[in-house]
Amino acid sequence: MVTSEMDGIVKTGGLADFAGALPSALIGRGHDVRVILPMYRGGRPPDEISLASGRVAMDLDKVKSESLYFNLNHSDRYGCSVHHVQLGSAGASPVTIPVRLVEHHDFFSRDGIYGHEIDSYPDNALRYSFFCKAAIEACLSEQWIPDIIHCNDWQTAIMPYYLKEHYSHHPMISRVRSLLTIHNGDYQGRTDIRWLDAIGIMPERFTSELMEEYGLLNLLKCGIMYADAINAVSPGYCQELLQPQTSHHNLWLYLNKRRDRFNGILNGCDYTLWNPSTDPFLPHHFSAQSMEGKALCKSALQVRMSLPEERGVPLLGLVSRLTAQKGFDYLIPALERLLYEDAPLQLALLGSGEPEYGSRIHHLQMRYPHKMSFVNGYDNGLSHLIEAGSDFFMMPSLFEPCGLNQLYSLAYGTLPIIRETGGLKDTVVGLDMESGVVITREATGISFSYPDTNSCYDGLKQAISLYLERHHLYLEIQQRAMRQLFTWEESAKQYEKLYHTMLI
Repeated sequence: MVTSEMDGIVKTGGLADFAGALPSALIGRGHDVRVILPMYRGGRPPDEISLASGRVAMDLDKVKSESLYFNLNHSDRYGCSVHHVQLGSAGASPVTIPVRLVEHHDFFSRDGIYGHEIDSYPDNALRYSFFCKAAIEACLSEQWIPDIIHCNDWQTAIMPYYLKEHYSHHPMISRVRSLLTIHNGDYQGRTDIRWLDAIGIMPERFTSELMEEYGLLNLLKCGIMYADAINAVSPGYCQELLQPQTSHHNLWLYLNKRRDRFNGILNGCDYTLWNPSTDPFLPHHFSAQSMEGKALCKSALQVRMSLPEERGVPLLGLVSRLTAQKGFDYLIPALERLLYEDAPLQLALLGSGEPEYGSRIHHLQMRYPHKMSFVNGYDNGLSHLIEAGSDFFMMPSLFEPCGLNQLYSLAYGTLPIIRETGGLKDTVVGLDMESGVVITREATGISFSYPDTNSCYDGLKQAISLYLERHHLYLEIQQRAMRQLFTWEESAKQYEKLYHTMLI
């Protein structure tokens, strides 16, 4: 598993959760899995790495390190250190994951991972191409040759090219197959052609059929065209990526050329970290069989967010990056309309990102302080409390490759309010009513179709109406939601099948 981040070591989004959970599930099924990623955080030695809550480093006093030297192209030689550690789970699972950390001071000892604030580092193509080559050389150094190298997003999308073009005649590497998982196709690693020689791209391979796009190098396109198989992180997102109206920046053109090698596998949820009956961040625990603790968590959330302690008012929560992808262009106006109409609701919002959205939400809070509370930033403990204490969780995404918070919300009996897109529509069944009669008997949340203010407003209004006017139905849907399971074990079974087809 070649990845730019991993939960427990470094995390900016869902890729890290994937890279921490899937290897653990595969190891639990008897496979020999190793994860390799860059060593960020100012170049500190492995025994000083600050690991995130939920996972712990094992045997850091016995860290093994090795030095590697290799060519990235015909002339430029690089060196790096590779540190071997074991990453274990703080949950019930005894599984530990062998992890390799690639240390290179100039490339990875920086203040940010991908860049400063919203600006990417201009040499990201060089940084991550170097990392991919180092991953192959680390396998050779250990004399541990995998059947599959599983790549993730644009950061490691050049790996299939290296396997087929730089190592095709290597007796140990030539049989290795590559899988590229697309976690977010909006980020494709487009870069200037001045990097072509530095990262070892042969001029005859820089074509519109393989990796060129409007005079730029498109790393994700390169991976799509060279990988032995490609997948998206949900069946719904897979289908959206193949359609011109729902894909990203020409991605549908490239993926349709490899359609026979492209499918979707739904991500799972780590229920050892997200379980309302054991969650260490909650002041009160609860389960589907004993829900008293959820009402107490709601009161605790209201106190934490300086909202009136009113049990009978629906509380809508949100934990999100503040970006256009998450639907804020139509969510904010919809919330503003509800607040202006003095709708009976409370809002508990946590997020950070683009300043424009943060400013607009902050001004709403200033106008409606008794109905709305917003924390601009990220707080892991508060995110758990919002999931547990809210009655509904808002995820009106413009697009959502898989999504995790809707899975957490289902487990916590917090009905998701989603837009029908990607992994959201794969995991949440929206309530469908006609003239007060329930049409959808298997509903687990609220959904709307179109990415606009009116549709979003209607979805929010339906949630409020359900809670206040059909509370018995709300409780019925809540119980059904809490029975849903989307485990990483099931995801691992699907990846296992895909790996086997790649080796035939």
